[in-house]
Amino acid sequence: MSLTVFNEEAVTVLGIYARASNAAPQKIGDLWRRFHAMGNAAAIDGRQSDAVLSVYCEYESDFAGEYTVVIGCAVAADTAVPEGMKKIDVEAGKFVVMEPAGELPMSVWDTWARIWSSPLDRRYQADFDRYRSDGKVTVHVGVR
Repeated sequence: MSLTVFNEEAVTVLGIYARASNAAPQKIGDLWRRFHAMGNAAAIDGRQSDAVLSVYCEYESDFAGEYTVVIGCAVAADTAVPEGMKKIDVEAGKFVVMEPAGELPMSVWDTWARIWSSPLDRRYQADFDRYRSDGKVTVHVGVR
């Protein structure tokens, strides 16, 4: 797993959402199945690209508590929110960026498992996975 720190710009993400926890990962899988059934990125009107972001935000506490997952695409900040969707602003800041190695989705899950046991000084504001249209995936973890 490669690890790099970047100063990233803010991004607004619009998508479908659910509350989840690491103790109940099937909720995230169910959300992904729903997103695929809706047509993936094509379901997000006003998207800035076809890259899909899975944002983890509204943390109850830390990685052991509940959080909100939003699966969607980057949009302009003033984009209207359709019924059943949520818009989240990911603040600019320092992010550790990792590239999962191996087969999806287990490689992403394994990367997160390493993050949970790491000494990273996380912000717990919003973290995200970016799934580019070329198949490349990166995991972005907000740090202090």
